[in-house]
Amino acid sequence: MIYVCVLNYNNVEDTLACLDSLQKLTYIEYRILIVDNNSRDRSSEILQQYADEYPESVKFFSLNINRGYAAGNNMALRYAMSQGDMEYCWILNNDTLVDPNSLTWLVEYMKKHQDVGICGSKLIYSWDRTKIQGYGGKYNPWLSISDTIKEEECIDKIDFVIGASVFVRKSFLEDIGLMCEDYFLYFEELDWKKRAEGKYKISCEPRSIVYHKEGATIGVDKKSGSQRKSEIADYFEMRNRLLFTYRFYPYCLPTVYVVSLIKILNRLRRQQYRRAFSFVKLLFGIRDSKFESNI
Repeated sequence: MIYVCVLNYNNVEDTLACLDSLQKLTYIEYRILIVDNNSRDRSSEILQQYADEYPESVKFFSLNINRGYAAGNNMALRYAMSQGDMEYCWILNNDTLVDPNSLTWLVEYMKKHQDVGICGSKLIYSWDRTKIQGYGGKYNPWLSISDTIKEEECIDKIDFVIGASVFVRKSFLEDIGLMCEDYFLYFEELDWKKRAEGKYKISCEPRSIVYHKEGATIGVDKKSGSQRKSEIADYFEMRNRLLFTYRFYPYCLPTVYVVSLIKILNRLRRQQYRRAFSFVKLLFGIRDSKFESNI
């Protein structure tokens, strides 16, 4: 049995569209686990009604506090692992639409490649299905930046799977553990990759196609051409860049600090003084209570 985990936060419209696309999958041995991360709108009520319509195939969880991407998905992963029939879990962003054959290809690939612990999908922009978002990412620890791999022939070079579609086998979860909940937003996939090094490979199945709106949950509208992140997304990207480097690449901290200083200067140039001040505090190990109150 495959358990599909879909996390919602104040975005029930996209979540319902994602769920409707899942109902059209050709692979039939799956159940959907919906988690609402303490939304402030009517998401919980609406999604509970949706689950009630499909009692045999959909289960809904409502959290009373938003502890971030990893914690929300871990709620579903724990439930899936407690079920005796779980083989794989498929973590999907709620701003995705899946191709009817996408799950079939993921299952087939993982059965043939037992050394792969996590597999991604070919991500295509939902607003322009001629454009590929990527097959995975390549990470540069010296600068703590990542590049998206968009060439199929380079799949064997990916360092991590893009979080919009993450297909993970049961043994990986048992051996490596669940997502680290320290990050709240960003770097969870990289953390998983580092913890799995030497035990499991990371890959992508390009025949599994997932259409991604990208940025719908963090205040970035790629369709309109806007690249500007919301304040909370900007904060956690900086915060977790430093946290991840400190944990896994401490020898890279000097160059990562230089990159961070450049980012501070850019925020000042844009007159984003609040963001710049938060970044300065992070360099000194001081977290911003505005964003950390629920963590």
